Formats: sequence, structure tokens, C-alpha cells
Amino acid sequence: MIVLTNVLVATDFGPTSAAALAYGRALARTFDASLHVLHVVENFFLRATPADPHATVAAKTRALHEQLTEDDRDVLRASATVKMSDDVADAITGYARLQTINVIVLGTHGRTGMQQLLVGSVAERVVRTAPCPVITIRETGDAVRRAHHTSEAAMITLKNILVATDFSEPSDAALSYGRELARTFGATIRVVHVVDDVLTRAYGGGDGFVFADPTLQEEVETAALDQVKGLIVGDQSIGAEPVILRSTTPAFAIVDYARAHDIDLIVMGTHGRGAVAHLLMGSVAERVVRTAPCPVLTVRHPEHEFVTPDALVAIQRA
Repeated sequence: MIVLTNVLVATDFGPTSAAALAYGRALARTFDASLHVLHVVENFFLRATPADPHATVAAKTRALHEQLTEDDRDVLRASATVKMSDDVADAITGYARLQTINVIVLGTHGRTGMQQLLVGSVAERVVRTAPCPVITIRETGDAVRRAHHTSEAAMITLKNILVATDFSEPSDAALSYGRELARTFGATIRVVHVVDDVLTRAYGGGDGFVFADPTLQEEVETAALDQVKGLIVGDQSIGAEPVILRSTTPAFAIVDYARAHDIDLIVMGTHGRGAVAHLLMGSVAERVVRTAPCPVLTVRHPEHEFVTPDALVAIQRA
């Protein structure tokens, strides 16, 4: 089972943060977890004309408390914290470590192209370095619209969950989370693996390789399908379905499938690459975070400071 005792919502008071807070509330209520709400003020002393830090922090603290309801305080044991830092993402992940947060919920503005390369994204950096799973909500995603037009009790409506797998350890951890969320919310899961488009790669890759056995694609997809089926043996009760997609760009294939099949949540592992590797290679998970039509739950490698659901069960039984 998933053990959630502390849910952290990181807010910048924007539209996506409002959706993230609604989502975090619903998640905390479902799992009877404590709700933490955090705002990070950028370090004033790095600015050319610093404002009074105490006055600004005090104002942000009041604004944060105003967003919390009596129900938040009484039922969800909500706390509001404002921190000052010259690195917003680092402050969020640092708070998560200190408070033993089980999941972080935050909005992302979904930058793309040169803007993303030069500026980066706080959400994507949190995804890459957080000690626990992270749920990201895009500015133009359905969750933002839902936050303004539905009650918070209906904020998390999980009917269809997509779990993306590349058969790695982070993907196995993601499947554990997807499986348990499906049981909790009565959802079905589709376990998706993207295989390379062999013929496109052979004839259009520009690497000089121009021959490919026409049967190779079918063999690759059949092998992948068998492997996905092996992952979901025994998951008939949650309607688990194996899905094989063909593409040279896995992130786009996952997002397109999610959009076409009314997916409510994408769950996937992330390898948490360092800065240089991230700059050169990017990340499938981060590209999905940037473009997904629904919230995305990213789960890092089990060795990267968080405990997987199965491990938590083992600890509880010991």
C-alpha cells in the first residue's frame, strides 16, 4: 500500500498553484495525511535594490495563511511556511527532506524550447532532485480548469491511469504507485511502453544505416508486449492493460496517447540525471511534465532517498 503521512504543496500563488493546493488537499484527505503548504521567497540580498525582507516574508506568510481553511487546519493538520532562498527548487526539496514529505505537489508553467533551456523550470528541477515522488500540474492542463469549476472533493477523479515503463527500476517503482492508486480510487491502469520505430530510425536517422529487416519491428513489439504483460500478471482486478506504442520520441508518444484516451494521471519513473547530462540529453519524464494534458506523478530511483510502497509495507510488517 502507499503510505502518505505528509503531503507538501509548493505554491507561488499563481493559477497552477491554486490547482496544486486543491489537488494536495484532496490527496491528503484521501490518505488522512498532514498538509504542508510552502512558499519560497527569492533571496532579496541578490537583488540590486533589496526590499525589506522581513516585511515581504510577513506579507507572504499572511497571504499563505489566508489560503488555508478551518478544515485544512482541523482535519488536515495544515501548516503554512514561508522560506527565503536563492534557489527555490533547492528550498522545496530541502523542506521535503527535513519534514519527511511523502509526495510534493506543485504547478509548472511548461516552458519549452529556448526559454526552457535558458531559464529552466523550478518544477523540473524538483522532479530531478526531490527525495520523494512529485506530482506536477501544468498551467494549461485540465487540473487547472477543474480547480475553478469543480468542488475540491471531486478534484482527484482518477478513472484512467497511465503508467509509462522502460523496464528500469524507477519504472518498477512507478508501477507500484500506479497500481496502488488504481486500487485506492477504483481506476484502471494502462501500462505503456514505447518502442523505437526501427524503419524510421534506419532510413531517416542519418547515421548511414539504410537496411532493416521488415519483420524486425514486429519482433521488437511482440517482445515488448510480452515483457509488459509479465509486469501486470495478477493485476486483472484493476483492469490493467498492456499498451505498446511505436515512436522515435517517447515523450510525445506518451503525451499523445494520454490526450487521446482521457488519461487522468500519468505515472512514470525518472532517473534524476545531473545537470550536465540533463542539459545534453534531457529527460523523457521532464518532457512529459512539460507537455502533459493531465497531472504527472514522477518517481525517482528507489536508491535515491525515498522508500517505495512495497518497501514501506515490508518495514511495517517487520
